[in-house]
Amino acid sequence: MSHIAATSEKASEIRAELLSADVNQFDERLLSAWRRLAGDLAEENPFYESWALVPALQSYADKKVRLACIWSGDELLALLPVRASRGYARLPVAHWKSWIYPHCYFTTPLVKRGAVAAALSSLMALLCDGDEARDFLSLSRIDCEGNLLKTAEKTVQMAGRSMYETHRIGRAILRSGASAEATLAVHVRKKKRKELKRLRNRLEELGHVHVREYSGNDNLDQWIEAFLALEDNGWKRKRRTSLKAHEADEYWFREAISAASIAGKLHFIRIDLDDRPIAMLVSLIANGAGYSLKICHDPDFARYSPGVMIEIEAMRSLLERDDFLFMDSCASPDHSMINGLWRARRDLTTLNISGSGLRRRTITGLCRRLEGVRAKVSKGRK
Repeated sequence: MSHIAATSEKASEIRAELLSADVNQFDERLLSAWRRLAGDLAEENPFYESWALVPALQSYADKKVRLACIWSGDELLALLPVRASRGYARLPVAHWKSWIYPHCYFTTPLVKRGAVAAALSSLMALLCDGDEARDFLSLSRIDCEGNLLKTAEKTVQMAGRSMYETHRIGRAILRSGASAEATLAVHVRKKKRKELKRLRNRLEELGHVHVREYSGNDNLDQWIEAFLALEDNGWKRKRRTSLKAHEADEYWFREAISAASIAGKLHFIRIDLDDRPIAMLVSLIANGAGYSLKICHDPDFARYSPGVMIEIEAMRSLLERDDFLFMDSCASPDHSMINGLWRARRDLTTLNISGSGLRRRTITGLCRRLEGVRAKVSKGRK
């Protein structure tokens, strides 16, 4: 543990520590502070809240994963799972990087609202200059429009560090505002909208089509079982990419979805034909900030575009919520289906932040130059 001078007037001291990722060593003091932190965040990130991250650590973490924590008294100011790594841009450099576990699509640190500068400064000092420091810290999937990025830029300058952006991507995002119908009218061609309506009518000829949204009155275990079975029915089963194909994935999904429901951060929707689910979509949403987690549909009904249908039904549900801000698709930038429905983009980037010493600034600068050369070569080949 290191002790770092506080930048907050309300606290005399900020403490920074790197904890083991062994969840059996987590005490109630940490877990309680973690839950309190999640209720007052500068930027929401459900993937790093305790109910999602603890089962992820149980399922996926190795001994190189640690938990970086910044404290002020008994209050947790910041929390970030990191992994020790060696090798970057073909150089044998040691660095810390945000830990990305399977099914984790956003990796901004959990940082307390109003304490962003102090928390980020302490995180950088811990991971770039502390007893277990490495040459640089790589913070991945940071919102380009978020407060953390803007504060990080100022913090780096004040501490005499260097920082650069890399691996920027843009993902489809649904933002609050217009209704689903108005959004579709702007983003989807009239011919395509007519085709989707025709497919819906054809599906309704087969039986009763019913859209259901999970509520506390439903049996969540039955919904989870239905999702796992539906996702395992088709090409994912053949390729062994379904959740049921791997014990760790199934365990994390069951634990995280159950805990998200208890926390009031679950959005779960399905389309049934009579009593048979033919499409399901599960998302995590915290204080209006949503992340689309998993989607599946019955391959027997693929001709009716059930995946598109359920995305549209989810749009209707979300855009009717008073607290809704956005839903990040968490899809690849070139995902044709969701890009055809959602035209807005959310840009995410990776920040590589050096230590404050000359040697570490030089190493980080060399990585930047090598990445720049490789990017130019790659662009020239296209």
